[in-house]
Amino acid sequence: MTATPESLGPWLDGKLESVPQELAVRIRAALPSEWRAAPIADAASLLTDAASWELRGLLERGCEERWAAPGLLVVDALVTYACELVALSGGDMDAGSVAILNSVVATLAPDESAT
Repeated sequence: MTATPESLGPWLDGKLESVPQELAVRIRAALPSEWRAAPIADAASLLTDAASWELRGLLERGCEERWAAPGLLVVDALVTYACELVALSGGDMDAGSVAILNSVVATLAPDESAT
């Protein structure tokens, strides 16, 4: 078993090696400029925030159409990687996944979170 890197850059680069290039580019573009150097301990939060921001943008533009599919895949990937980092940290997976979900839901307008 290999050690988890200390920053998000190498860890996420390793994950993105096996995804389609267009998706990898979109995931990286959704992240803040300092994402590579972010400590791995803070990475789940950073990924969750990026997923929330991406989802908010999709909802504002109306994501019921087929054009939104790549953006929704980015949201899904960011949340999945955030959950994976919670699991790798040895933290409480139930509490961690609930925190991720609550963070994403908190970005929704009140009427959207009920649907």
